[in-house]
Amino acid sequence: MVGDMDDMDDAELSTPTLIRAARGVYARAIRAELHEIGINDLPRNGTFILAGIGADTGGQPRPGLPAGLEVTKQAVSQVTDVLVSRGYVTRGTDTGDRRRVVLELTERGQQAVEAVARGVEAVDARLRDRAGAEQIEAMRSALGALADIKVANVASGVGMARPARLLRRFSPIFPVRDVRAALAHYASLGFDTYPYEDGTGYGFARRDGAELHFELHGEHGPGHSHATAYLYVRDADELYAQWSRPGIGGETRPVEQTEYKMRQGVHFDPDGNVIRFGSFVEE
Repeated sequence: MVGDMDDMDDAELSTPTLIRAARGVYARAIRAELHEIGINDLPRNGTFILAGIGADTGGQPRPGLPAGLEVTKQAVSQVTDVLVSRGYVTRGTDTGDRRRVVLELTERGQQAVEAVARGVEAVDARLRDRAGAEQIEAMRSALGALADIKVANVASGVGMARPARLLRRFSPIFPVRDVRAALAHYASLGFDTYPYEDGTGYGFARRDGAELHFELHGEHGPGHSHATAYLYVRDADELYAQWSRPGIGGETRPVEQTEYKMRQGVHFDPDGNVIRFGSFVEE
């Protein structure tokens, strides 16, 4: 049985336990503020990128993200592409150097930044009520030192690292008649979607770590092959409720109990591609 944190003295708990217990408090407050203004489609690390784009950075993502966040330049570029496609950022050319791309927050992007600031301040205010300024400053200093230790350990190879995975991600490729239409459909299913380059021949959809690719097949039709993928989910009934809302294209069939102890449903997208989705039934 897990006890209440309030019933325990912090001194009785290890530092890793305290860090784990506090994890997510800022993220929850930020999500609440974003939800309040109707923003629910920011990609992972999107708040860091948006907050780092300002007049003082010359229209570039702030380069000073802590190394401990392990946000690579490639990841920043990918997230920026999503932010542009979602209408949070515009991409232009520097008039002084046409080889240089300049990013600028849209009105929606600025609203998101302000919502993030409100979420952070809400937690900061409660923290100030519970701990004095000296304690908070000491906490920030200790967390900064801990982040430095992480970076140094990774650089020097100290400690037990996770075994390198040979397989990174498995992404089915769905043949579609119109990539933009396919991206719009999967956006309605809650995926973050964006085209590759000009968007006419290839595209991507990501949600909760799951990923799909879409490839244009000009002659795709009833006589051509379709793709099928199986999606393991936390709660198949909850996903069915989301994917069967009015206005969702394609067809989502009700979840059924299988003999192999799965709650399983199926979604047919407008191109005939199939996603079977299921969750394990707990004994």
